[in-house]
Amino acid sequence: MTVNVPTIEQVRAYPVTVDLVPTAGSCFGLGRNLSYDLARQGAFPCPVLRLGRRLVVTRAALLQALGEPTEATDGGAP
Repeated sequence: MTVNVPTIEQVRAYPVTVDLVPTAGSCFGLGRNLSYDLARQGAFPCPVLRLGRRLVVTRAALLQALGEPTEATDGGAP
């Protein structure tokens, strides 16, 4: 199975939190089973939050794990 990896622009457009599967996993090229396995082991590439029964990841954590700045730069404008 092929995982469609989103562009950084697409990740920046995500809501504040996204589901572990398929959204966050796809950012790292991970499928469903491996994403859940890594989350269970505490080894997913960024922190995973449990909200009730849902496993979510923040957009900021995704960007940081991908080596991207979490805030848009505005050239120093006040």
